[in-house]
Amino acid sequence: MKTYRGKYEPLFQHLARLDDERWPATFEDIETILAFPLPKSARRHSAWWANEESGSHSHARAWHSAGWRTSTVDLYAETLVFERLGRGPSIAAKGNHRGRRRTREAHRVAFGIKEAALDANNAGALTLGGQTFQHVTHISPEAGPDSKPMEYMPQQDYYAAASTPLNRHGSGPFCRFAVAGLPAAPGVYAVTVAQKLVYVGIATDLKRRWGSSGYAQIQPKNCFRGGQSTNCKMNHAILLAARDGLAIRLWIHRTENPRPIEKRLIAELSPPWNDQR
Repeated sequence: MKTYRGKYEPLFQHLARLDDERWPATFEDIETILAFPLPKSARRHSAWWANEESGSHSHARAWHSAGWRTSTVDLYAETLVFERLGRGPSIAAKGNHRGRRRTREAHRVAFGIKEAALDANNAGALTLGGQTFQHVTHISPEAGPDSKPMEYMPQQDYYAAASTPLNRHGSGPFCRFAVAGLPAAPGVYAVTVAQKLVYVGIATDLKRRWGSSGYAQIQPKNCFRGGQSTNCKMNHAILLAARDGLAIRLWIHRTENPRPIEKRLIAELSPPWNDQR
């Protein structure tokens, strides 16, 4: 093992201490070790993770000096695998897409997301079980200076917190976000995470359901028994997806009779965030 001195020395030290042959990591794991954010290019260009030590690639020299190399880099999921040197050609350097698919599959399994019959007709429409939904927005929780979702624990602000038990989804943490472009009308809505269906629901007022009194901001009383536990469940699930850097999208289908559509889609597609399965 070589020695290394430089900006990425904490990563060098971490890898040098590992006994395993492989280390699956997220970009967030690496930022925690480094104690500073990765450059934007690390999230935009797979070449940043290539095992190239020349030029300005001091980060690559850090893991090479520790006896490691990168593989299965997935910019979409913000994950990669470090492997000890001497295990054959670098997958990252070759741009092997099979490794990237395996990483996405690992995230899909971790989320409990089944392959649903999603048919993206165009950038603004989606077909679920033969029903057309219109794209509303990407859901992006408020982020702090480190670009990570900000987390909230509103339970302490409830006046009866000391004498009322939490509901099963009330422990948090939660996030805050804003959704624009929703009509104050009834309909069915769908949430996809990393292009997989995770939830189907209905509302008599879509704008209100996804507003500050609904999913977008958890009111203190909704954390406790008798409150809206579904609000807590959805908000927390969105926070977890955002933590992992996964794309969260909201889709709607306006209709005056949404219940039959919701019931059929849940039965056919089994979205994992739906408790009715």
